[in-house]
Amino acid sequence: IRPRRLIARSERGPAGQQQMQNLFTENILRESQNRLHSPGTVAAYLPTPSEPPITEALTRLHEAGHRIIVPVVRPRRTLAWVEWDPTVEHPRSPMGIPEPEGEEHDVQAFIEADMRLIPALAYDATGRRLGQGGGYYDRIIPLLSEEQLRERTLGIVFAEEIYETIPYDRWDSALPVILTEEGTYQPAEHTPQNPS
Repeated sequence: IRPRRLIARSERGPAGQQQMQNLFTENILRESQNRLHSPGTVAAYLPTPSEPPITEALTRLHEAGHRIIVPVVRPRRTLAWVEWDPTVEHPRSPMGIPEPEGEEHDVQAFIEADMRLIPALAYDATGRRLGQGGGYYDRIIPLLSEEQLRERTLGIVFAEEIYETIPYDRWDSALPVILTEEGTYQPAEHTPQNPS
């Protein structure tokens, strides 16, 4: 999937990439209007060049008054959450991704966010998520209630990355709502992880 993403980005070219960005921006802003009724906190992530281009959507959410928090990797495969401001130049990680500096918040900031945008490599038809292999999100997604997952959490991938089946381990999480450039997709057989 990783090499396929790079090939697809190259084949899209600048105009195709701009169109993809416009579609993701439109869809994320629409979903935020449905899910956020006043300025709130959005837990998101800053994408690598081959991931769905969501930075413009985050910028627009920030301009609308929402607080954006993004993860930074910390020891023992944990994530800290730091506030992101698109008007500030941030140092870049070895992968070329801006890593905001500032007050670090623990996983509670992710859990209490008013909306969450979660990256993935792929999803299957039941909403099971294939991540990058570090297990960062598989540790924290189960901390969310079924209502938080259903109403305030969106998995983000390209439409072509929703497969009938994907390889997965028992600890891989599932999400009930996935957002692509084509709109939102709700897996037919999503099984609650945290029955309420």
